[in-house]
Amino acid sequence: MKTKILLLLSIMVVSVVISAPLMAEEVNQHESLLNLAALLKEKEATLKNREATLDEKEKRIEMLQEELRGQELEMQEIRVSVEKLLEEFKSLKEEDLSRLVEVYTAMKPDAAAPLLSRLELKYAVEVILRMSPKKSAKLLSAVEAERAVAISRAITELKPEE
Repeated sequence: MKTKILLLLSIMVVSVVISAPLMAEEVNQHESLLNLAALLKEKEATLKNREATLDEKEKRIEMLQEELRGQELEMQEIRVSVEKLLEEFKSLKEEDLSRLVEVYTAMKPDAAAPLLSRLELKYAVEVILRMSPKKSAKLLSAVEAERAVAISRAITELKPEE
């Protein structure tokens, strides 16, 4: 019986000796898993913070895009308004030039020549171009020579509108 007890005790000691390193290894693995879990929680918190920051930035970008769309619409409205004003201005300018041409056409060349000489070159050219060739020839012949040459040169340098 003593032998059985001794044998049983020996088996128990051997199993404790064998299982002790296994237990230590299990404890180390358990600690590693706990450390890994803590690290994962930390990473998850960091990712959540980044996600929240990105969400805020995305909302800000959407607000800015909406603001830009509004400004773009406003600029388009302004552009249309400016284009209308420009067309009105051109129309009024055209009417004024047409009236001016009528006035110069109705005047005698000797009376119109001094006025044409003092008129801005671009307007003098417009007046001459809009008059009939016969009337413009009489008017240009009455204008002082230097001014008539300047008007003629300006007419020849005009580029055709594309």
